Amino acid sequence: MIVPFLDELSALSLSLSAGERKLFSSPIQWVCLANGDADFQDNVIFFGFADKQTDPVLVAKVPRLLKNGWMLKTEYDHLVELWDRIGAEAVRFVPKPYTLASVQGRPILMLSYVPGESLTRLGSKSFWGESALVLSLAKEAAQTLRGLNRLTERPLARQEPQPIDFSSKAEKFRKIFKLTTEEDRVLSKLVQSVHEKMKEASHEVLLQGDFWHGNMIRDTQRGALMLVDWQFARWSADASLDVYFFLLAGALSTTGNGPVEERAKLAYELLSRWRADVIPAYMAAYGKPEQYALLPQKEGMLLCCVEKAVRSALEFGYSHTDDLLWRCLFSELQNWPVET
Repeated sequence: MIVPFLDELSALSLSLSAGERKLFSSPIQWVCLANGDADFQDNVIFFGFADKQTDPVLVAKVPRLLKNGWMLKTEYDHLVELWDRIGAEAVRFVPKPYTLASVQGRPILMLSYVPGESLTRLGSKSFWGESALVLSLAKEAAQTLRGLNRLTERPLARQEPQPIDFSSKAEKFRKIFKLTTEEDRVLSKLVQSVHEKMKEASHEVLLQGDFWHGNMIRDTQRGALMLVDWQFARWSADASLDVYFFLLAGALSTTGNGPVEERAKLAYELLSRWRADVIPAYMAAYGKPEQYALLPQKEGMLLCCVEKAVRSALEFGYSHTDDLLWRCLFSELQNWPVET
């Protein structure tokens, strides 16, 4: 079935246009990127090549499971919204969404290809253990994120229905994991802080929802960071998830494949070392927003742990192997100093 499927992908690509101009005049050849280590909830990625070009010109995403077609729609809708809102500036940050269609009953998302180097390769101790390297990337990531936030920032429409709020995620966290009395108290205080901060906000920004180095590509032409994989994007008056997830994901990427409790301890130790230089530089590069919320460091990192620990349960109805890792990091972060 794969050959007819690829033929239909090529036929779909020939229908794409930019205004009155057809994007492609000859059939696209496809290469599939998939591996056995990928989560079964992830998408299969196809790269499309035109003529004899060595770089792809198209990316096609296909969900492994039909029920996860909502992820493609979320990504497509928010990328379209982003391009419509900020216009030509969007090319500096994200791929261009071409179409959300169906091939053989499967949803297909077609995007422009971002030529460059994926930062996924940076998941090693040799990089994240070197503060000078981390500091440079952290400042660049923070500036990129803040630049995009400034462009998407818009007044809150209070009457619009909101997605599942943080209190619901906190309750799910309590149901899935056994918390100590002190952890439960900290979680309750965190819920209160999040709600208070949100009430103070007058604007919201478009969160990428999965802002970490694995979703960054260094653009070949400009050398700038581009952000891919927007399936968890959402509008929010609080930017904390994107801001702090970059730091936590970087620290966790160095911890290997041992017991989750040990990995959480190692990540916490690295984050603690970063308190001297990396984290202050990162936060300074992002700046202090005035019209939308950004939690203090401890609360922001705890929020990320809760969000990540319950995402699989809420979005897919199952527990991911990393959920317990995020719960263990939540426990470690109880010891994070409160900012003064």
